[in-house]
Amino acid sequence: MKKISLKIILVSLVFFCHCTKKKPVTSIYDSIEYNNLTKKEIRSGESIWAIACFRCHMYGTNGAVVLEEKTYWDSVASKGLEKLFNSVWNGKQGESGLMPPKGLCNLCSETEIRESILYIFHLAKKAQAANKAKLSNK
Repeated sequence: MKKISLKIILVSLVFFCHCTKKKPVTSIYDSIEYNNLTKKEIRSGESIWAIACFRCHMYGTNGAVVLEEKTYWDSVASKGLEKLFNSVWNGKQGESGLMPPKGLCNLCSETEIRESILYIFHLAKKAQAANKAKLSNK
């Protein structure tokens, strides 16, 4: 009986220790979701961008960071999709302003918010490449 109890305790400890380990965070740019974006998801994210995110992130309104700021977007991407989703979903006080919950897209679902986040990173890469090309032509 003692041997069985000891084995159960050991197995429980191994299981508990294994389950409490934090998984390494995957950059959004390296995530499966980002790298497998479908046209439908891009269109969905773009539509949310057009009605909510655009207002601040296109021109830096309310302290939002514009898409061309590569260092910022790379830094945020490294925090992973879940952490960024939670910040967008719940809102976040940033260094320069307040990100309102859901970016003021109050009727957006969790899926739509996720697609809009992935779309913004997709768009940021395009904006950064265009900005780099523009600077190299000068």
